[in-house]
Amino acid sequence: MRIPLGLTSLSLALLLVACDTKNPNGMPDEAAGQGAIKVATDNPPKPDSAAARTENAVMPADTSVAGAWLLLEGALRGHDAAVLNQLLDPEFGLWILEQPGAVPLVTRVAEVEAFRRSYQNLPLFSLDKQLMTCPQLQNVARLLEADCALQTKDNAGFARQGCFAGPATAFRALDLWGSATVKGGTAAQGQAAQGRTVRSVLQTRTGFRFHFAKSAGVGGRWRLIFLDLRVPCSA
Repeated sequence: MRIPLGLTSLSLALLLVACDTKNPNGMPDEAAGQGAIKVATDNPPKPDSAAARTENAVMPADTSVAGAWLLLEGALRGHDAAVLNQLLDPEFGLWILEQPGAVPLVTRVAEVEAFRRSYQNLPLFSLDKQLMTCPQLQNVARLLEADCALQTKDNAGFARQGCFAGPATAFRALDLWGSATVKGGTAAQGQAAQGRTVRSVLQTRTGFRFHFAKSAGVGGRWRLIFLDLRVPCSA
């Protein structure tokens, strides 16, 4: 290396040091670019439990009910009680509405694995055989109502076929407690849960409706509150 004239001894020393810390491409050596070496310890920092809960949360924190529906559909098809239980509201629980005869039957379900439907005493997960396969929910301003003149083997009486999501307005206004048989809870508890519902999902093959509510607080998650397993035009 040719040293320019006029450099002092101090300048020469600094220049030589700078040359030693550069690789042939003019970039810092690999060892120098690595920075301080991280030393493993016997007591690594504990993960942030709040962050972990947020990352692993089952329920979607979004403005639509589509994410919760996908989880519910997957839980029913997979007979996954753990996921289904996480979809339930810890305060209001799950209520199932059936029509085994002239009088509606409303049951508050404490354990989804133990519940038996009034229809042939089937378990709740028997719904997997009746679910429609829909690529996505079709959003409507008002949930469809059944017309018995349109009833077929594959349609419970609706002008359109598929899986629809709409406001739970009609269900909240449904007055059934004066005549219904209530099991596992009280009519007052059932009415409170009914009043919490916000969005409903309808499957037209059976006419089954799935009613959801948002849990309290900012960023509340969608919870399954009511299953209406009554079949339109069955009487």
